[in-house]
Parts: sequence; structure tokens; C-alpha cells
Amino acid sequence: MTIQGIKNQILAEKANQEALEGLNSSSNVAIYNIWAYVVATVVWTLYQFFKTYTAETDQKIREQKRYTLLWFREKALAFRYGQALQDNAEYSDDGLDAEQIAEMQIVARAAVIELELGKRKNLFIKVAKESNSDLAALTPEEITSLEQYFAIIKPAGTKIIVFSDAPDQLKLDIRFFYDPLVLDSNGARIDGSNNTPVQDVINNYLTVLKFNGEFSIAALIDLLQDVEGCADREVYIDNVEANYLQPAEWQNIESSYVANSGYMRIAEEDLNIEFIPKTVQL
Repeated sequence: MTIQGIKNQILAEKANQEALEGLNSSSNVAIYNIWAYVVATVVWTLYQFFKTYTAETDQKIREQKRYTLLWFREKALAFRYGQALQDNAEYSDDGLDAEQIAEMQIVARAAVIELELGKRKNLFIKVAKESNSDLAALTPEEITSLEQYFAIIKPAGTKIIVFSDAPDQLKLDIRFFYDPLVLDSNGARIDGSNNTPVQDVINNYLTVLKFNGEFSIAALIDLLQDVEGCADREVYIDNVEANYLQPAEWQNIESSYVANSGYMRIAEEDLNIEFIPKTVQL
């Protein structure tokens, strides 16, 4: 907002007031013109005070929240692959539009936890990027660049470990009792609207699960019980296993699990569903 812009607003409002119709001089030094300019200058100055106050307040808030786990997470998400930092350890937006900035911000998910290794506390930063509408690991080159970025912005003495890996693998053995009026023996809807409603619920649960969040067997059972065609909400998950190693070393999950990489996916061959017909009693 400029002084002239504010003055124009004042004059536009004056034109709407019948009592001020007599103030119609075209002279720049007319009394009403001078007063409009004076008031506009005062209002503009007040705007500048507010902008300065807001900027100073925002800066104080940023400084108070520096170096928390949330701060490191936000910095991971703000990382720009392929752009150097300025002397103040910040990025410059000069010459870049929003689309170009978003393209360089390759970290789509991040989680920061504090771990004690060798009697020393470390910040363990898990990250993932988006690839083909799903999450994926950063390349070695991208990880190296991200490590250098944190080496510059972190406080002295802070040990940071950046980690990005392929999704943890999941195995499920499920017994699903279905209503033959709604689903067929393969779990497909008889009306033809969906051939994999049960599988879709499982895959969607893994997709929307919070990054580095807790996979819960009980929560998954609740979702499966809500599938239309589940007879009397009867679902049993008999076996759950996870793996993040190569070669694979599957570990049994009793109730919950936090993925080593921060996220999980299940291959078709690792999802074993036994569909059992059951008549629903009305």
C-alpha cells in the first residue's frame, strides 16, 4: 500500500459524501487535497510500524523455537536440492517462482528423533521423497547434499544422522468372513464396483499412516471390520511380520510397529487373505 493509494481511497470516499460536494477544486494545493495527503501519510506510516513490529515479533518467535526437534523437521522439509545457502544460512528466492522452489524441495516427509549411541545423543532424521505418487528413498547424492545442508545450519556440536531408505516390507495373514450377498469368494464386490475392497483398505491405511507413525494391528482390524460385506465384523489377523533388511530378516509384530524407514508397503505376494463365507443373521 502506497501513500498515493491511500489518498485515492480517501478521495473516493469523499466523492460518496453529499455534504462534501462543494470540495471540488482540481488544485493540488486545495485544503481538502492537502488534508487527504497528510492523513494518507499518517496511515501509511502506521502501516510501516505494524510491518516492522510484525517482522520483529516473527523473528523473536523463530529464535525462541530454534533447534527444537520440530525446527529440524521443518528445516528438512525446507531443504532445496541444487541451491546454495546464503551467508545467513538461508535460501534466497530471488529469480525463482513458487513452482521452481517446490521442485527443489525434494523432501516430502521428515521425522526427527533423539537417539543415544555410544553414550552420546544424536539427532536421527528420517526423510523420504515423492516418486510416482508414492514415497521413496532419497538417492545417495541427495542424501549427501542434505547432510551438507544440515552441517551448515545446525548448532555446533550437534551430531546429525540423515537416513532415507526404501519402505519397510509387511506380511499379513488374514481370515476375512464375508457376506455372500455383497462379496464373492475372491473378495470382489458382486455389483462390480470394486474387485479389491479389502486390499484397498489395507494399502490405504499404510499410505495415510503418519510418517514414522505407529502401525497398529488393532487399528487395521477396525478398518477391515468396516468394509461393506464383512460378515458380523468378523476379521482375524493371524500373523504380521515386518522387514527392512537385505537379505530379509522378518520379525513378528505383536501389536504395533514403527517402520525403520518411516513408512511401510505390502507386496501382493505378501498379503494372504482367506475369504470365508458367512451368512449374516438379521
